[in-house]
Formats: sequence, structure tokens, C-alpha cells
Amino acid sequence: MTQLAPKPAAGAFDRRLLHRARGASVYIGVCAALGLAQTACVVAGAWLIASLVAGAFAGGEDLAALGPRLVALAAVLAARALLASVQEAAANRAAAGVKSDLRRQALARLMRLPSGTRHSGETANLLVRGIDALDAYFARYLPQLVLAAIVPAGVLVVMLIAYPPAALIVLVTLPLIPLFGILIGHYTKARADRQWAVTSRLAHHFADLVAGLPTLKAFGRAAKQTGAIEVTTGEYRRRSMSLLRVAFCSALVLELAASLSVAVVAVTVGVQLVDGGLAGQAGLQTALLVLILAPEAYLPLRNAGAHYHASAEGLAAAERVFAILAEPTEEGTGPAEAGEPTDAPALTSAPHIAPPLRRAPTIMFRRTVFAYPGRDPLPELSLTVPAAQTTVLTARSGAGKSTLLAALLGFRQPVGGSIAFDGTDLARLDLEAIRRSVSWLPQKPVLIDGTVADNVRLSVPHDASDPAVAKAIAAAHAPDGRRRVTAGGAGLSAGEAARVGLARLLLRADLLDTPVLLLDEPTAHLDTDTERAVLESFAPYRENRTVLIASHRDAVRAIADREVDW
Repeated sequence: MTQLAPKPAAGAFDRRLLHRARGASVYIGVCAALGLAQTACVVAGAWLIASLVAGAFAGGEDLAALGPRLVALAAVLAARALLASVQEAAANRAAAGVKSDLRRQALARLMRLPSGTRHSGETANLLVRGIDALDAYFARYLPQLVLAAIVPAGVLVVMLIAYPPAALIVLVTLPLIPLFGILIGHYTKARADRQWAVTSRLAHHFADLVAGLPTLKAFGRAAKQTGAIEVTTGEYRRRSMSLLRVAFCSALVLELAASLSVAVVAVTVGVQLVDGGLAGQAGLQTALLVLILAPEAYLPLRNAGAHYHASAEGLAAAERVFAILAEPTEEGTGPAEAGEPTDAPALTSAPHIAPPLRRAPTIMFRRTVFAYPGRDPLPELSLTVPAAQTTVLTARSGAGKSTLLAALLGFRQPVGGSIAFDGTDLARLDLEAIRRSVSWLPQKPVLIDGTVADNVRLSVPHDASDPAVAKAIAAAHAPDGRRRVTAGGAGLSAGEAARVGLARLLLRADLLDTPVLLLDEPTAHLDTDTERAVLESFAPYRENRTVLIASHRDAVRAIADREVDW
């Protein structure tokens, strides 16, 4: 059984991003190598500038003598710019890989969690906008964090060799930058968490509003939502501006601390130059080298503190993704181990039935009780769905017919009782195998941008041939396969969308030979003639399969081997 690793403390550097996302560890190594190279460029550039200025003004060197150093300085500056662009490219590539892995793992986990526990608007906002905010973490903050660990150390070593008093000043004042950054960072993280909560509520509200807009419009209540939206967006705007004020003020604090520290170094070196402690060309070169390097010691820490605010939202979203990954699934498994590959769902299944079901099973609900948050539990139900027969559920609306169908796929979990296939509890079966053995038609099939044929092909894991798709579309009396469909089904009537969903079910039954068919109100939006034609085409698919249909239509009830009402 998978053991739960202790949850690391949330902070500026989240190790779980390295454990969960393929390529993140490599990116840290690349950042370290680039940081060393940039440190070398900083030191070399500072030495060349100091040597050029000291040679020209204190040493009286002409352009011919300074020429090689000018060329070397140009090469160092070009190398530094090249390293910066390589780091940017590596950051974008790493961010894309990490975001893709996190989304894949979160979606795989959500598929094994009971539905109805999260709002779809909030989840969509998390997986899209929330994870996208990690760009700032990988492209800006993380490189600066690596540079903040490498550049100051390299600069301090050079300053210690060149002029120890200045190095001592930098060594004493340098910790003030991360100290202020940590103090401000804790406050910023709390504000970012609250900001993300507001964004989630806003997404939740808008998703509910869009879903219920037809009903609100029909009853003349759509305009009433204007005030609620204004209040919600106003709160979001105020919190966003408040977070930006914190970011700007914190940048000012870090800038002020670094500037005062550099000023102390400059005063110390200036006094030595005036008093003769640093005399001649060598003294001027040393002083210039120290003055050029001193700001470079503070710059990575200042940048890391400034970019932390840009990354805070992404880290807050990542925290919620990790919370999803830590939730136990239906099989009772916890989060995946950190070392597991991320290109497949890191989940443990109970392999009682490894392959899909090979014959039509008998399905039994034994004293099963379902409940929804904020509502009374549904009545206890005991029901047997005979193997290789068609059973029609005709209970009243709200009695739990759709819930029963969803429970067979693991999308709902009973709070009491059990569900069994051929006498074996569903909790002991391989849920993935069960799902591969089922063709399902929900009440409202989800549609994507593309053609009708593209939407029908979604029901099988591989690319279906054109003749197979055409056969399913014809049997379901669905619209022409070349017809364009937009996400959400705009342009299709409710009956046409239902027939596209039915074509999906028939294609899956044809190609995967699924022994179980689940249909939720398959003909609710069809006229009598179309309903009759669809049921005639559906007749061959019912043979030697366990078919469970939720419907009140008389024509559907007429094809049933058994009718169940409760």
C-alpha cells in the first residue's frame, strides 16, 4: 500500500514540484550551471571595466593598449546576454512540462474521486488559470533564487581577495535582504492565498450563472444578477490592488536596504581613495572593482524578493493541486509516491479483475444509500439488474436514477450499502477495468469544438475508422458527421446533442464490445417518430448485454425486459 510522505512545509521553494513534475530537477541543475556561468561573467565584466577605467585615467594607456580588454568586455557582455536568453528558454520549457504533468496527474486523480465534491468552475479555474500562474515561478522567481545562492558567494570571494573591509560590510548587510524578504513574503503569501480564494469563488459564481442563464432568462431574473456580479468583481479588484500595493512596497523596502548597504561600501572605499589607502592605478582599479561588484551581490536577492510576489499565486494554486493529489481514491489509495513516473496515473488499483468484464454481468445494489451535501439522503434501495437483459428505471425525477448510473462508473459513492458485479463488491474491483467494460450515455453529453464525427470518436481510446463512425452516426440518427459543433453544443438542438451522445455509446459498443450499456434519458428530447427509429436501431446492441436505462418514455418502457419503480 502506498505510504503517505510527510507534507513539506509550504514556502518559497516547494520540493513537491520537483518530485511531482518530470524535468523540474533537471531544470534546477541547468539553473545552477547557468548561475555559475553568469557569476563568472559578472566578475570578469567588473574586472575588465575597472581595468579599462583605471588604465585609461590613472595609467594613461592608449586605445591600442585597451583594445584587447574592450573586445574581451564585449565578449563577456554578449555571453551574459546569451546565458540570460538560454535561461529564459529553459525556464519556459520547464514550466510547460511541469504544468502539463501537474494537469495530467490532477485530472487522473479527479477521475478517481467521487464527483460532486468540487464545483466545476473552481476546478477549471485551478487547472487552467491557476497552474498557468506557475510560469512566473519557473521563468522568473526560481532562476533568481538559484542566482541568489550562487552570485553573492562568488562576488564575496572576489571582494574578500581584492579588498577585505568592503567584503566584511557586504557580509554583514547581505542577510538583511532575505530577512526583509522573508518577513514580507509571509505576509504576501497570506494575501495571495486569500486572493486565490476570492478568484475561486468568482469562478464558481460565474460558472453557476452561465449554467443557469437560460432558466434565469426564462423567468426574467437575469438582470438581477448584475448587482451580485458587480459586488464580487469589486471585491476581486480591491484585493488585487491591495496585493499589488504590497508587492510595490516590498520592492521599495528591498531596494532601500540594498542601496544603503552599497552606499556604506562606497563611502568606505571613497575615504580610502581620498586618504591614499588605495593609491595609483592598482588602487583605483581595486576601488572600481569593489564598487561595481557590491550592487551585483545584492541584485539577485532583490530580484528574488520582487519576483516572489509574481510567483505567489502560482504556488497557492499548486498547493491546491497537491491537496487533490493527496486525496484517497475510491480504492482507498492515498497520494502517489514521489518517485513514481508522472506520465501515467500514479495510482494503485485493487486487481481483483484485471481485464475488462468478458460477459454481461448481474449488477446488484444492496441496501444502497446515497447522499448529497446539504440534502437529506436518498431512500435506501436494493435492486438486482439481471445479466443480459434490459432494465428500465422509471422512478420519479429526483429519486436517484442518474445517481445509480453514475455510481456504477465510480462517479458517486454510496454512504451506506454496496454495489456488486456478479456478486463481487465494486470496491474490490479494478475501477478502470469496469469503466472499459461500460458504454455510458449521460443526460447531457459534453461536446467539444469540431465536427460531429470528432465528437463521436471521443468514446474510444484509439482513432476509429470513418466507416465505424458513420455506422454509429446512422444508427443513432445523429446529424451529418461533417457538421461543425462548438463547445457546449451551440448550434445543435437538445435532441441532436442527445443523438450525438448515443452515437458515441454505439461506437464504443461496436469497437470495444462492452458488455454493459448505461443510458440516462436517451430519448427525452426526441419526437415520437425519431424515438421509434432510434430504438429500432438500438435493438441489436441490447443482445447479450446488461442494459440499464433511466427513462419515463412509454416507447422505452416497451422494450424493457424488466421495469423498476420505487
